[in-house]
Amino acid sequence: MQISKVHLAGQNKLLNDFLNGKESISSFFGANPLKKEEMEFRIKNVMNRSYNRQGLVDALELFHQKHHASIESQENMKKLRNEDTFVVIGGQQAGLLTGPLYTIHKIISIIQLAKKYEDELNISVVPVFWIAGEDHDIDEINHIHTIDDHEVKKQTYYSKDTHSFSATKTELDQKEMKNWILKIVKSFEETNYTNDLLQELNKTLEESVTFVDFFAKLLFRLFAKEGLVLIDADDPNIRALEGLMFEEMVSKQDIVRSVLKDTKSKLIKSGYQETLQISEQSIHLFYHSKEGRQLLEVGESEGVIQTKNKSYQFTKDELIRLAIEQPTLLSNNVVTRPIMQEYLFPTLAFVGGPGEIAYWAELKDIFEVFNLEMPPVFLRHMFTIFERNIVSAMEDFSLGIDESLQISLEEKKNSWVKAQISVDYKDVFDQSRKALLQLHEPLQEVTKEVAPNLNDFSKKNYSKIEEQILLLERKIEESILKRHEEQIAKWNRIIHSISPNGRPQERVLNIYYYINKYGPDFVHQLCELTLSWDYAHQVVEL
Repeated sequence: MQISKVHLAGQNKLLNDFLNGKESISSFFGANPLKKEEMEFRIKNVMNRSYNRQGLVDALELFHQKHHASIESQENMKKLRNEDTFVVIGGQQAGLLTGPLYTIHKIISIIQLAKKYEDELNISVVPVFWIAGEDHDIDEINHIHTIDDHEVKKQTYYSKDTHSFSATKTELDQKEMKNWILKIVKSFEETNYTNDLLQELNKTLEESVTFVDFFAKLLFRLFAKEGLVLIDADDPNIRALEGLMFEEMVSKQDIVRSVLKDTKSKLIKSGYQETLQISEQSIHLFYHSKEGRQLLEVGESEGVIQTKNKSYQFTKDELIRLAIEQPTLLSNNVVTRPIMQEYLFPTLAFVGGPGEIAYWAELKDIFEVFNLEMPPVFLRHMFTIFERNIVSAMEDFSLGIDESLQISLEEKKNSWVKAQISVDYKDVFDQSRKALLQLHEPLQEVTKEVAPNLNDFSKKNYSKIEEQILLLERKIEESILKRHEEQIAKWNRIIHSISPNGRPQERVLNIYYYINKYGPDFVHQLCELTLSWDYAHQVVEL
């Protein structure tokens, strides 16, 4: 396993400017996570704040014991009791089999950044991953993609439960999930690791009840040696610690709404687009009822806060009392979740993906509303994994690794196919279709004049001739593809591996494809790689 890097353009102007440290966007963020002097100042800021460290560790300890966390993870979790211990934190939804590769990449980034700070700043730093267990959008996490029968296929686990529950509370059907796992593993190439992998996944499933159970147990196994600490945002033991901050969020909701609106305006004036498309009436908290969760909004009547569907209404004082006495009935949305994270954890830095970077640009002043400082924000490492057989296939077409990450591989394949043909038959067929139309139009006109009753027939006559031309063109294309079948199959293997469905590998493929092929230590080996810290794209060659 070797690592190198390539610098790729960001996905949009905001991300490009963030990567290049432009003042126009950096003013919307906190300290630079890669500048030692700024991080030393951040350490002092965190040290000057107080946290309910004991309450946090007590809650995390129950979660880690429940999901059989490794000794390394439990030792790291207990370090959080110490006043001189900090965290690097990031999070994601609880995807089946950990979801797309970028979840793994984000965790590796968290682990590596924590280690970097420990080495350079001589402090204790724990890697923490925040599971968005309160998320109700099960359709976003109930599937993965595999390469099956030379095609990229979406493999969805269909739940019989149609109720709107959070990922923490949504139970898995053991029989259906076991069949789904078997289908996934069967789509992989059979290796020396396959049987053990299937047994391990089934064993983990049997120990799990919900989406979050399964997700957490898998992560604890994958990152056992790295001592990863996990938190479930929907854990009632964690919710019990959040009441005071919920109270403050309700009390200051009008300020938060005003500040967010002002920041959006400043961002637009600076030449960027707003990311958070949320009603200005939202107070950025959810209320949980028997029907599921509902976003809370300022009501039409003065002093009323109500759910979006207007089924539940509260006065401000009632909601404050609810926050204190029953915090499990509330949860954060995308705006207030970072605030709660900062409230709970002694955060040295936050690790986010491109989408998170975009919406965090709107949040800096909201931290200040709660007398908090926005943590330094680090864009997670982005990886592409190149298998040896894929690199070998690329060499057959003189396609370099750097080039493969910067072009459309589908277009490159089509250009190659076109280059194999001595005559541009497509152009000949296009010209023939135009000529056919010119020839046939007078025939349609004379038919219309001489035998109006055959007008529709003349049009059908034209369509049938055109269909025959299209058929011939298709047959020629099939013949060409058949002639170059082996090479085209090689192109397709390259495309499916590097940019499946025209998207980055890390947004489509799943880590267990590689674990099945390269063994259970594959993730640990990725964690051991020496990554670059200049926001370059990480290239891993196997």
